[in-house]
Amino acid sequence: MDSNTHRRIDHGKRSANGKAYINGIEGFWSFAKQRLLKYHGVDARKSPLYLKELEFRYNHRDRDLFDDLIQVLVGYTPVAYTE
Repeated sequence: MDSNTHRRIDHGKRSANGKAYINGIEGFWSFAKQRLLKYHGVDARKSPLYLKELEFRYNHRDRDLFDDLIQVLVGYTPVAYTE
């Protein structure tokens, strides 16, 4: 297959390891590019560190990490409400 041949990707299928979805990978790179554009580029030697931070932020983007940090610093334990 030459380099100009396009392959069709079924975005509904899982990747080879069965855990990552292509849409999730595309979502991460969209998130990472948006964040990294603010820095106008990063040092190539430190780029793995930036990517690890972005991976953490992407995986926890639905949580308020600042509130979690404050709770840890002041020793606050949230009360679990049950019905």
